Amino acid sequence: MMWVMFFQKQMSKINNYIIIGGTSGIGLATADYLNDLGNKVVVASRHIHKGIKHDYVTVDVTSTKSVRTFSDEINNRLKTINGLVYSVGETTSKKPINEFDEDIWRKIIDVNVTGLLRLLKVFYPLLELCSSKVVVVNSIASKKYSEYSGFEYTASKCALRGIVRQLAIEWGHKGIMINSIFPSMTNTPMLAKNLKENEIKNISNELPLNELASTLDIARAIEFLLNPENNYMTGTGINLSGGLFLDG
Repeated sequence: MMWVMFFQKQMSKINNYIIIGGTSGIGLATADYLNDLGNKVVVASRHIHKGIKHDYVTVDVTSTKSVRTFSDEINNRLKTINGLVYSVGETTSKKPINEFDEDIWRKIIDVNVTGLLRLLKVFYPLLELCSSKVVVVNSIASKKYSEYSGFEYTASKCALRGIVRQLAIEWGHKGIMINSIFPSMTNTPMLAKNLKENEIKNISNELPLNELASTLDIARAIEFLLNPENNYMTGTGINLSGGLFLDG
């Protein structure tokens, strides 16, 4: 009986979530999963994608002006935010250090790192007011290395780890919780676009579980961190690597 009452209590409250980068891959799977659980979800990205069933707002995380406009729109639509997910990421192919390109470096850092900081700066008053939860979609590359992406990508993901740890301490008494997830290669449209079928199969075979994570696997972990019942996890992360990275 107690479990029935708990379930009814959870279902009676609709939580508001924002998914930045929520129109494809992990972000879209997370939006779908949260929506299926009865939550209100708004997805955002730079480009409009047809067929998205969720409320959609355009935002360019490389522009402070765009982020502020996005924030105003969210305030008009939701008033409160229970959770914000940053699932935006740019990658680049591997190149030797003698081919280092500063323009590529700036682009990767601007989207993957500075974009997050722009959003958190603008949304901070609302995050504090609502005692919100923030989840950053990182990568297992930040804990080892990237086999297929360049060092620019790996460096950007390492920077995100530092930001999450620092803000967890600074926000501890503010009621805001911030955590990360660390997926390895995940079966997304982007992966299928960038790698050949035999390369994807080889990656799967190298994993102890012998298969790539699905986007739903990642979405469930994100929901766990966002869940209102999670009242004690902050500054930490969940590895989703199929045994590729062992941290037990």
